[in-house]
Amino acid sequence: MSTVKLKPVSRVTLGEQVAAQLAAQISEGTWHPGDRLPAESELCATLRIGRSTLREALKSLAYVGMVQMRPGEGTYVLDNAQSLADRIRTRGILKSEKELQDVSEARLILETELAAMAAERTEPGDLETLEGILRNMKQCLQGDGRDYAALDVDFHLAIAKTSKNQLLYELLAPIRSVLQDFIAKSQEMPGIKENAHEHHAKILTAIRQRNPDKARREMKSHLQTCEKAFTLLERISEAAPALSTNGKVRS
Repeated sequence: MSTVKLKPVSRVTLGEQVAAQLAAQISEGTWHPGDRLPAESELCATLRIGRSTLREALKSLAYVGMVQMRPGEGTYVLDNAQSLADRIRTRGILKSEKELQDVSEARLILETELAAMAAERTEPGDLETLEGILRNMKQCLQGDGRDYAALDVDFHLAIAKTSKNQLLYELLAPIRSVLQDFIAKSQEMPGIKENAHEHHAKILTAIRQRNPDKARREMKSHLQTCEKAFTLLERISEAAPALSTNGKVRS
């Protein structure tokens, strides 16, 4: 019997199922911006889950900017939650978790070492270029200038050039469009651009200090944060089909 039509099964945790179901309810307007979600005890009873699983789901939704958890008050839907839920379901160049993993692995292998090499080989002109891009990124955060994702890619490619290894630069440069899609999607969530800017500043500081080990560590931390952000968006989106239609999650 042919298995051509079979597809790999995605391993979805219970917390991800809960997060997907709550995200869907917010997207459909069950709860509106500013509304407080039902009490944790009520949600746990309805979904037949434990409090730790619910809190894992709520933290995921808070991380992607759909809700805000207020200690002692409850969990509230944020103003941009519905539009964000729509963007979660939008597919771009990266269409699967496997493609995401491929890009993440390629970046982790290439860019951590490129950052280390840049720290060893940087020249005054290189630092001026990187500092200029970082200034433009800060202006973008203040609402002025070019698209942040495009500047983000410029920053990473400038580091690759600073490594003075043309072959490694040419390996990274052709996937610019993929990187920009990856970065743009991971930056859809509130606060991610600001977080990325802090990471970039730390990477540049390590390069300026000519500290390859520090540059490698800072780049690795940055890339892992980017991957976490996009993976969370992807998992919440992929978990939706696994939900039952009767308000309970599958065990």
